[in-house]
Amino acid sequence: MQELVRGKRTGGWACAALASVLLAGCGTSEEPTSPASDPAMSGALGEDIMVDPEMAGQAGAALEADEGEVSLPPADRSPEAIRDARAKAEKLVGHPIQPAPEARQGGVNVLTESAATAAQVAKATKLAKTDCTAKLAFSNTWAAKVPTALPVYPRGAVQEAAGVAGEGCAMIVVNYATPIGAGDVVAFYHAMADKAGYSAQVRRTGTNYAIGGRKGDAAYVVYAGPSGPGTTEVNLVTTGK
Repeated sequence: MQELVRGKRTGGWACAALASVLLAGCGTSEEPTSPASDPAMSGALGEDIMVDPEMAGQAGAALEADEGEVSLPPADRSPEAIRDARAKAEKLVGHPIQPAPEARQGGVNVLTESAATAAQVAKATKLAKTDCTAKLAFSNTWAAKVPTALPVYPRGAVQEAAGVAGEGCAMIVVNYATPIGAGDVVAFYHAMADKAGYSAQVRRTGTNYAIGGRKGDAAYVVYAGPSGPGTTEVNLVTTGK
């Protein structure tokens, strides 16, 4: 994983809103439901994102909305770097990565209202059960602890990560940048999720994407959208075990 450099933020891709899909990692003992009828997933990828409006409108402690965009150094978004990242991604999937199913339109715009850090993501989330976000510990080492089936895209540059494991909670939040386009990032996570037996729903608003799904008590949601030159900003959240 590479280190990020920050320039002037001109995008608006935010990690300011996470969804009720996070319930899966917060001590609930309810039986999982099918993706089509799963209210958590419907909320995660639909219009009704469960967000604290006071938090969603604030700038993060580590990254102000008007201070800096997430961008990669030229060497990390060169054609060679992109080829290497794609090759490693295909190796993880085990075969050439096919495009994800056509995304449903809408449901992502709420995520682009402000630029925020993983701390804001955590604080903005409303959980009906245990508040796992209050227990998150911030360290980039959490990026290496995401489920094997849902890793950071190869050569991804982690900006911030947080997680908790224990006391009824299992949650990891990772914000990173990659030179791979958002659509291809989503295709990677769709392929990895399918390989591991997770469900997957894809949403799109303009150039911003979201994909999420579940497997038993485990769930994930990924937001991806353009940021700095040749850079896609990704927010990966996994919950449960």
